[in-house]
Amino acid sequence: MHALNRRDDLLWATLGEAGLIFAITAIALAVREPLVFASLGPTAYELVEQPYQRSARTYNIIVGHMIGLGCGFLGMFLLNCWTEPNALSTGIVTDRRLWVIVIAVTATTFLTLIARAGQPAALATTLLVSLGSMQKGRDALAIVIGVLIIAAIGEPLRRIRLKQAESGAVDQIL
Repeated sequence: MHALNRRDDLLWATLGEAGLIFAITAIALAVREPLVFASLGPTAYELVEQPYQRSARTYNIIVGHMIGLGCGFLGMFLLNCWTEPNALSTGIVTDRRLWVIVIAVTATTFLTLIARAGQPAALATTLLVSLGSMQKGRDALAIVIGVLIIAAIGEPLRRIRLKQAESGAVDQIL
């Protein structure tokens, strides 16, 4: 049984998620690398607000995002889509970009299920690559480093939240 107190949720969720995103953004600013990207937001959410979910575990975060990253690049490679317009910045999804997305999302879902590494935000990482927003080698490195940092910083917060949930469940029973 998992029970998180609403008042604790308001405090922890707000400060925890803001803190995680602040930390990764401050590190990105300090090293002048794009280590913060859209799929880290849902990852921070899960770490802090849903710490008991399998997808919030460090294994799922790291393996899920790495599978998503790899599948995005696999789709790009298979359809040689490197010069297609970035769908996020242009608002244009070409035929080839559409098929890259379908291949990448399908492969990500299949492989995360096989690896037991379900992580919803990993699909966002897949889309960032397959839509053309983060499709360079430097982007891939930034994604790897960003995921590792948020997992490392977020795991202690997740454990604190799990302890809160356990004590809240005991309080509810008593």
